Order: sequence, then C-alpha cells, then structure tokens
Amino acid sequence: MKPELPPVSDTFVWDTWMTMYQVPAVAVAIDLGIFDSLHESADSPSGLAARRNFDERGLNALLPMLRHMGYLLHHDGLYSLSELATHYMTKDSPFYWGGLFTRVGKTLGPYKLLLETINMERANAEKNRPADGWESGHVDMEMARTVTAFMHSHSVTAANGMTRTFDFSQTKRMLDIGGGSGCFSIALAQSREDVHCTVMELPTICEIAGEYIQQAGVENRVDTVVVDMFRDKWPAGYDTHFFSNIFHDWSHQTCLDIARSSFSALQPGGRILLHEMLLDDQGTAPSHAVVFSLLMAMGTKGQQFTFPQLKDLLTEAGFTDIAWQPSYGYYAIVSGVKPG
Repeated sequence: MKPELPPVSDTFVWDTWMTMYQVPAVAVAIDLGIFDSLHESADSPSGLAARRNFDERGLNALLPMLRHMGYLLHHDGLYSLSELATHYMTKDSPFYWGGLFTRVGKTLGPYKLLLETINMERANAEKNRPADGWESGHVDMEMARTVTAFMHSHSVTAANGMTRTFDFSQTKRMLDIGGGSGCFSIALAQSREDVHCTVMELPTICEIAGEYIQQAGVENRVDTVVVDMFRDKWPAGYDTHFFSNIFHDWSHQTCLDIARSSFSALQPGGRILLHEMLLDDQGTAPSHAVVFSLLMAMGTKGQQFTFPQLKDLLTEAGFTDIAWQPSYGYYAIVSGVKPG
C-alpha cells in the first residue's frame, strides 16, 4: 500500500540538516583568509582560486553559501564583502569574531572536509571521498548498508511526492540507475500497477535494495540488476532511465559519459529523467541548493547544476525536448527524449 504523504513538507527537515554547514563555512573562510582577500579586492571564484591557489570547484560552492548567509555580495560575477563581513570577519576590524569561529569550527566534522576541499588536498588525495567506492565499483556491505540507509531517509518522501507531481503515464519499464534502496522505484510501483522498475546498482547495494523492495511488497514489479555503470554494458529494453542525486556526484565529463551510456541503452522514444535540486541560472541561489552543492563539493567530484548546464549536457549526449518542472519539496525533474 502506498503511504500517504505527511501534511507538511520535509523542506523543514532539509533546512535543519543544512544549517550544520554554516559555521564550518564561515570558519574555513576565516582560516584561509578568504574574507581578507575579498576585502582587498572583489574577485570571481576563478580569480580568487588563481590568486590564492585554491580549488575553483570548492570556491564555486563556498562563495554562494557565504553570500546567502549575508557575508558576501555578488555582482557581475564578482564577490565582495558585505558590511556584515567587513565589520565582523576581517582581521583588522576591532569587532572581529574570528577567534570564536576558528575555535568552534575545528570541533565540527565538516570543517576538515571543507578546508581540504578549498585547499585542493581532497582533489589530490586518493580514496579520500565518500563517493570513491562507487567510482571503484566496489562497496563493502557495512558501507553499503550505512550509505543506503542515509540516502533512503532523505529520499523516501521526495520519491512518494514525485509520483504525485510528475506524469509517468508514458513509463512502462523504468531503469533506476544508482537507485540505492529503490525507494523511487518502489514509490512508482505502488502508484502504478502497470509499470515494472529495475534498480541498477553494485552487488552489495542490490542485496540491500532487495530487502526494501520485499518489505514494501512490490517484488513482483520491482527487481534489481547488478551493473557497474562505469564499466559494464547497460541493460536494454527500458523506456525510461531515472537518476536521482546521481549527476551531482560527478564531474561534467563523467556526467556526459553517463548521459551517453543512457542514450545508447535507452529505447528510441524513451526518456531520461534527472531528479536533482537545481541552482538558478547564475549558480548562486536558492539557498538550499547552494548548501547542498557545498556538501557535494566536499564529498564527491561534483556539485549541483543549473538547468542550462544540464540541458547543454543532455543535448550533447543526443537528447531532445529537454525541459524541467518542480517535483516535490526542493527537487525538480529534468527530462529529455531519445529521438525515435
């Protein structure tokens, strides 16, 4: 039986989670002298990265977050200090709060990850990111169970909400790539009796997904297939390829490779669906996507996308009729069609 959605959106819970990255973000900006550098002269992420030998991808995630907290201004691609940061975040101010953030920031888990990200230590380190197991094609059972439970908890509401807002009437067979617990496939199967879904994952994740599928009572219409999406041939015979929180894990080139694999395996006339939190066209808002992008920069090789970025990427892979619409909560679905 399909569960009823709660009467209140889970965006409130998302906001609670995302606030934990505010203090580490300010502390890293202080400790790396980012506020003082922008006090000297306004700069773009690429300019500041070159001037201070920082990681540009990390700055593209950090600076918009500092802007949304009120510490930076953004105009014509350049970031500068707000009055708030000028008075409280620069070392030469008599009202400097740096001592507090430097002390407290180091006690918080995200601080070290973010510091290493901006300093390019994580970019240069091997096997030092949560996504490395998926990149290598091997995730042990302990990690698989922990990460799957983590992803399921913040995806299951969005999965059920999506089936109420997006038109899946064209979908008869859906391949859920990197589907984790299978919560999106489960939700679709619970809402439609004429659809069959397959969760495509690594071996340990497929085993765990099978438990979720059986618990939901949809094992006759949802199954799993073991495929390493980077190395193995993708199964054919599906009219819909679904990706939730997959593209934001990887670089633009890797996402293009994934999109091309999807295009090759998808049947003519089939659709690709990307379930993601979208940044605005400038890449600096809204706040929830900005903070989520910072989280991706710390833990993966990616960050959140704008719709134009995803549209260009899917177009290059061969898809047409690319569009987006709101889904549920903070999420959107970007769709494209493989010409028939």
